[in-house]
Parts: sequence; C-alpha cells; structure tokens
Amino acid sequence: MNLETAADTAARAWLDAVRMLAGTQHNGFFRRTPGGTAELITGAPFPALNGVAAISRKPSAEEISEFSDSPRLREVPWTIHVRGDAIEPEVVAVADDHGLAKRLALPLMVRELTEEDAAEVPGARRISAADGLAYQRTMAAGFEAPEPLFAIFADPAVIDMASGRAYLVEVDGVPVATAFGLIAGDVVGVFNIAVPPAFRRKGYGRRATAAVLRDAYRDGVRTAFLHSSVPGMPLYLDMGFQVAENWSVFSANPAT
Repeated sequence: MNLETAADTAARAWLDAVRMLAGTQHNGFFRRTPGGTAELITGAPFPALNGVAAISRKPSAEEISEFSDSPRLREVPWTIHVRGDAIEPEVVAVADDHGLAKRLALPLMVRELTEEDAAEVPGARRISAADGLAYQRTMAAGFEAPEPLFAIFADPAVIDMASGRAYLVEVDGVPVATAFGLIAGDVVGVFNIAVPPAFRRKGYGRRATAAVLRDAYRDGVRTAFLHSSVPGMPLYLDMGFQVAENWSVFSANPAT
C-alpha cells in the first residue's frame, strides 16, 4: 500500500463522512471550497465534529481564516483540522486568533482489507434504531462521559443512514462494545469504537472493529481508515493498520 496515496484517499473519505453526518441533522451545515477547505457543523457537543477542516497537503491560511470567521461556529464547540505536523505559521496564527491554542496530533491510520476480513465476528451484530438506547449507553460508558452527549449517534437518522452501520458487541446479552462504519466512495471509515471499563482488555474492541471491516469487505470495499487515540493505537497496529500521517487539531484549552 502506498501510504501517501492512501492518506489522500482517506482524507477525502473522512471529509465526505462528516458531510454525510452533518446532512442527517436539522442544524447540520457543510460547505467546501475547490481547494479542500470545509466548514462543517453537525451540532454535536464534540469540538472535533464541528469547525474547519483543510484536507489539502498545502492548506490555504486565507480560506481557513475566512471559514473560521463564520457566525455558525459561535454556536458550537469547534476545532480546526489540518493534515500534517509541519503547519504553516499563518495557519497557527488563525487558530490562536480564535482561541484555539491547544494542539493535538491525531494519527490517521489505513489498512487494506482482505478475504480474511469477511469471517464472522462472535457476538457482533449490526443494529437498528430500536437498539439506539443500548448503543448510546454503551458508547457513553466506553468514553466515560455523560450519556446525553452521545444522543446524536443514537439518532435514527444516523443509525439507519444509507452508508452507515452501527454495531453492538454483546456477551450473554450484555452490550460490551460499540462501533460505527461509514462508507464513503470505496473506503470505509471506522468510528465510535468504545468499550466500557469493566469489559476492557478482553478483545471486544477488536471484535467491534472487525465487524465494521467484515461488512465493508462483503460490500466490495477494500480500504479502511480511522483516527486513533494513543491508547487505541496498539490494537489497530496489531490488526494491520498503518499510520499514514498525523493530523494537527487545534481546539480551545479546556482551562480557558
């Protein structure tokens, strides 16, 4: 796999995935320039799902600045996403001017899918909106955050969206992990892998991820991507994902 090409493909797919998520929400908004800079608003209470994203390898500080001045962003927590570690000072200055002084390196990981991914995954099932409450509660427990924050992911418009699939992993009828897969073009994005503390280190996060890959492969998809947290990276590396590049995410300092 050519990691540079895969990273470009994954970046476009990620932006398309967020566009589709925004499109499910009554207060969602998305606009994009030909140069690859976008303003995206899902209305979710998570900064990473609102803001400005530049997926070009040479992002335009002017476009980022223009979009960052959008009055829509005053209504939601938001971030600026830029690909790479070496960010132009002009882009950093735009982030600073908008109070987004905290900078996080976010690994973008990619993987080719193979026939082995089509195997059954014990305990993992695709859910419908009828399972939304259990899905929301399990995800909230996995991220150790209040349940209401995750209502957007249990929204029937999200769970039942045409290109998306939500999953629960269950053991003896008890939900132990969540996952969400979203197909954009011929690529699948892996999102919302969450395992409550009591069920960690038992392989359930692996099963949740594998369920996304299983169904994507069966539908003809041959490439997967995800953004990994630092704690999650060993799992994804062990599953064959590779770090294609880092992204820089600028957000407000929680202390301010």
